[in-house]
Amino acid sequence: MNTQTQPQKKRGCWLSLLIVLIVLLILAVPLLQGIGKYLIVSDPIDKADLITAVSGPSYRITYAAELFQRHLASYLFFTGGFNEHEQRYDADWSATLARNIGVPPENIYTDESTVISTYQEAERVKAFIEAHPEKIHSVLVVTDAYHTRRAKWAYQKVLGPDIKVTVTPVPWDEAGYSSKWWRSATTREMVTKEYLKYT
Repeated sequence: MNTQTQPQKKRGCWLSLLIVLIVLLILAVPLLQGIGKYLIVSDPIDKADLITAVSGPSYRITYAAELFQRHLASYLFFTGGFNEHEQRYDADWSATLARNIGVPPENIYTDESTVISTYQEAERVKAFIEAHPEKIHSVLVVTDAYHTRRAKWAYQKVLGPDIKVTVTPVPWDEAGYSSKWWRSATTREMVTKEYLKYT
């Protein structure tokens, strides 16, 4: 015979629901971390012939310049045509940022062709390498953490097996966001867009 009263049954249901929610929360964090980590490739940083930063936020450019100043490459290369939103040529703007940090102008090369994808940027790097085959045999690509896996795929596919491609993300503190991507609208959008670009 069931001797539980109606209030006791309700308390039991709420307790069961609470336990389920706690378990889901415990499982959610590792799952969310795994979703973000899958997108991240962080190769050991070795000296390369050329450093290129995927066009975008200024912190990518400044980090690429910092790596150059650590003597990790002989040249910097920036892409990007006219940016309607910012009213500037992205390649020239990137070169100016690097010069302001202290990179000698003679070590900076640019390509102001219009590019609308990482793949197209890789193609501009390839064109530069083909114009200077004696200089470039390895490339270090700088970009956001959540963009690294797709960037490495694009650059390896375009540059081919004869050019060594390594990819390094801008450190979290310099990029200004956290590895806990689900806590920020900015990083939630970044991660979502990256996965959508795989479809």
